[in-house]
Amino acid sequence: MFWKKPTPKSQEYAESIIDTVREPLISLDQDLRVVSVSRSFYDVFKVKPEETVGQLIYDLGNKQWDIPKLRELLETILPQKATFDNYEVEHDFATIGRRIMLLNARQIQRVLGKERIILLAIDDITARREIEDGLKKAHEELTELATELERTAKVKSEFLANMSHELRTPLNSINGFSEVLYDETFGSLNEKQQKYVNNILTSGKHLLLLINQILDMAKVESGKMKLALSSLPMKSLLTEISMLVADMVSKKKIEMAIEIAEDLPHIEADELKVKEIIYNLLSNAVKFTPEGGRIGMRAKKVGPEIEVVVWDTGIGIAPENMEKIFDGFFRVDTPYSRVTEGTGLGLPLSKKLVELHGGKLSLASEGLNKGTSVRFTLPIVAREMV
Repeated sequence: MFWKKPTPKSQEYAESIIDTVREPLISLDQDLRVVSVSRSFYDVFKVKPEETVGQLIYDLGNKQWDIPKLRELLETILPQKATFDNYEVEHDFATIGRRIMLLNARQIQRVLGKERIILLAIDDITARREIEDGLKKAHEELTELATELERTAKVKSEFLANMSHELRTPLNSINGFSEVLYDETFGSLNEKQQKYVNNILTSGKHLLLLINQILDMAKVESGKMKLALSSLPMKSLLTEISMLVADMVSKKKIEMAIEIAEDLPHIEADELKVKEIIYNLLSNAVKFTPEGGRIGMRAKKVGPEIEVVVWDTGIGIAPENMEKIFDGFFRVDTPYSRVTEGTGLGLPLSKKLVELHGGKLSLASEGLNKGTSVRFTLPIVAREMV
């Protein structure tokens, strides 16, 4: 390819092309003097034509362009190559401050002879780099925060587990001696003494339930909860748990409807954990359904899973509390909830135990005083054994 001196018409055409380029563009002769520059070059670098055209590039703007990396590109790299892309240069300019630029160079040189012209395009990436650096810093901070939250959660779980272990031993003794006293094993009690001993035993059992639930939550969250899998006859298991809450249902004069499919299969699961899930949901339904209401349970096979739904016509859940209800220790603040016992852990723990089995648990309510429905699934074949 040969370079020949442009005619006035061709020069005007070339300069008009340069002026339409969005990025600053500068053309240099073989001595690295400015032949022409784009309009955007003047705008970006705050210079005038009379200070630019014909000048050695290193002398531009009181020698602002005397940049070692630019010299390396023009005098060392470019003579060896016809083109060079994305050559990064960082420099502090007196007029516009610190800038990070990507330089793209093209040289057009005659095959015979030394005349050449260099086109140098300048892409100012300072703002883009600041955004990238900001995103990188934000990502690092989020990673550090996630690590710290994970560490904090682990410490919390370990503390709760240790605390629960320490509390259970003396509490079991309190409950045991209370039962001995209540049964009058070592002598009769008067009516007032029996009442007080019964209060101690009832409170002790409630506290033990709380401690056991905290311990289970800590184990699940720390990944230390292990499942003891066995083949469970779900039809008889669901019937058994519904009978356990029958006395509670009777005392509150609540109706209970049980619908269990005849072909409900056995599943591979942890028997104690599954019983705990079902008991938590049924006892919650009883607890939060006023006298005269209705609760129920439906169970059927759906594909490779069984589906269980526990429903009630009780106090329901407000839309704003639907997500909070799965937070540990959360209790809806209503006049009714203040007179009911509970730890607020039953539903969150049930959800975690269901998910530990490879199933899903979801909750639905149309609002306050419109009842609640809890649906969960469990795989027929345990996840670990598929």
